[in-house]
Amino acid sequence: MKKQLLIAAVAATMTSVAMADISISGSANIKMAGKALSTDAAAVQSSSQNMDIDITGSNGATKVFANLDFDNSGTAVGNLNVDKLYMTTAIGSVNVKAGDWSSCVGMVEGVQACTTTDNSIALSTTVAGLTVGVSGGMSNDSANNSFSVSGKVAGLDFKIKDNENTYTNISVKGDVAVGTGTGFYVEQMSRDAADSDATLVAAHTVVNGVTLKAASYEADVTGLALNTGDIRPLGTSLVGDYHTAHAGNLATIKDIKGFGVNTDVAGNNVNVVVGNYDTATLNGLDFADIVVTRKLAAGTTLDMSYGKMDTSATADTTNYGAILNVKF
Repeated sequence: MKKQLLIAAVAATMTSVAMADISISGSANIKMAGKALSTDAAAVQSSSQNMDIDITGSNGATKVFANLDFDNSGTAVGNLNVDKLYMTTAIGSVNVKAGDWSSCVGMVEGVQACTTTDNSIALSTTVAGLTVGVSGGMSNDSANNSFSVSGKVAGLDFKIKDNENTYTNISVKGDVAVGTGTGFYVEQMSRDAADSDATLVAAHTVVNGVTLKAASYEADVTGLALNTGDIRPLGTSLVGDYHTAHAGNLATIKDIKGFGVNTDVAGNNVNVVVGNYDTATLNGLDFADIVVTRKLAAGTTLDMSYGKMDTSATADTTNYGAILNVKF
């Protein structure tokens, strides 16, 4: 009898373990950036390796998520960071998230890059088909408290995020019934600080299988340092977090006008971008960039790019490099 009870207890334990689920996924890349052809004496060549491992554990409606970031950028040994660590669950119709996670202002990282929260909690629910949420730091720091509303209206996706005493951001994107594959993205960042607003407008359409796209970005000088995003609607490697990036983000760029063409050629995706930009002190600086992406075996891709960007009225930086990406 005792043996039967022991077997039953062990079986019950094994059943409870089987109910839980753990999944592991991730990505890795090797970046190589060359600038030996630059006329800018400050340009340097570089390389880096990075690996992200995502671990998700779930049991019923509760999940725990962790992101491990292995990064040796700028160091010989490398660093291991726990970039995200948070739990999600549901209490009735209210979704709860607590911990550190990636928090984005707009629907893309246009004006500001997504950042990791610090010991925060967020509550969200659905009201009339829209997602309404509030979030803030567990330390009750009002500077991190925000309110957001997102959803779809008239076929367009929108998001409004208001951060207490800091900013109100409105972003809208969607397709329009003009031509083939025509869409747009608009983001307006209105900060409480004077002369610190920023606006991003991007649009694209498809003509004979070729995607044509354009983007316009304008920012007030006072708030430049706060604009950390990149112009991903254009996909240029010269602006943003990319291997050949000269302007790592928008913190020094006052405005950009750009035009791009994207198409597939012999199994490769080719993206060409040209445009000009102004800083707070310099105007009429040009850039041109080409990024070629080829899919390899087992979810691996190879990105190769070559671009040239003015850094002053008399100097420019020639950027070229490659990224080998793999997902698992």
